[in-house]
Amino acid sequence: MKLLKHLALLPEFRKFITASASGRRLMISGKKIRKGTLVQYRCTYQLLEEYEITLEEPLRIQLLNKATLQTLQREKNYWARFFKRFSHFLYHQKKYFDQYVSAVFKIIKTFFRYLTLEKGYPVGEFYKKFRIPAEKFTPVILSPAQLKYLITNKEFEQSLPRSLRRTKDIFVFGCTVALRYQDLMSLRKTNLQHTADAVNVILHTQKTGVEIKVPLPEYAVEIVQKYHRKAGRYVLPRLSGTNLNLQIKQLMKKAGWDYHVPKIRHRMGEAVELKSAAGNTLRFNEHITVHTMRRTAITTLLLMGLDETSVRRISGHAPGSKEFYRYVVVVQDFLNARVKEAYFRLLRDEENLIQNVA
Repeated sequence: MKLLKHLALLPEFRKFITASASGRRLMISGKKIRKGTLVQYRCTYQLLEEYEITLEEPLRIQLLNKATLQTLQREKNYWARFFKRFSHFLYHQKKYFDQYVSAVFKIIKTFFRYLTLEKGYPVGEFYKKFRIPAEKFTPVILSPAQLKYLITNKEFEQSLPRSLRRTKDIFVFGCTVALRYQDLMSLRKTNLQHTADAVNVILHTQKTGVEIKVPLPEYAVEIVQKYHRKAGRYVLPRLSGTNLNLQIKQLMKKAGWDYHVPKIRHRMGEAVELKSAAGNTLRFNEHITVHTMRRTAITTLLLMGLDETSVRRISGHAPGSKEFYRYVVVVQDFLNARVKEAYFRLLRDEENLIQNVA
């Protein structure tokens, strides 16, 4: 039987996507690959296909059956060139930033592991050298004072048109329960558990399947009751992410939160400011999206002193989740600033402290 020497990369990548979509390839947990992940796989395939066209030759994978040292060195050089040229394509032709380029190479590395572990192809481990600078991304969120303003300021609420009052209610509720947007909009009345002294939200998240139980504060219960008849079988009025994003930005502007806040991303490790179409620094309200609700909820709970384990149980993050620890870093930065401020006041008010002790 004649051994294969080469594989065409794109056809094998299509098989990888098909196996992932059909359930033949599963997550480590044994669950099916999520639809959102499959979308990312297809986007990566399209990028590889586009790159191959610019290359004017097909991408191939050498099978290293009884490979000589010369063959191994040649393959090492081949994949080093691929990484350099494909990175250049993503950065300079597609204008992507580190966060997205890193995600693309992460999928390519997953594909190579699939070829090795599930298909049994001897493709080598050259893909392990595909490394992109990690981007430190600090999300823009509402402060506890801003969230309190939206919850308690009835005069501001009455000044809003009806559509933005509805937006405010959805936003405040989302900033309380820490759900992903798709889970928030899919929340049904059957997900509410009424007890003698509390109302809880109970559901299994669409993304991770984790069971979440969140006790609702009084203001959130009032929002639920407000839309009890209007929302049908759902807890909240259902809006598309696009419409709600636009309305949330309007809501933030109405609240007066339209001060400048630069949006920084990184390309090849270098900071780049993203600006508006007019070339101006972005404003706070322009940063705020449906994702801000979940980020604000998690950060607020941490700032209010709830321990990390309890917050993870509410948010549905797995232990050690990199995404979750972004919020911990944000909170630690806040606490660091407060500690420095406290010691500054200690030194500044030294005379008063001495008099008080005396």
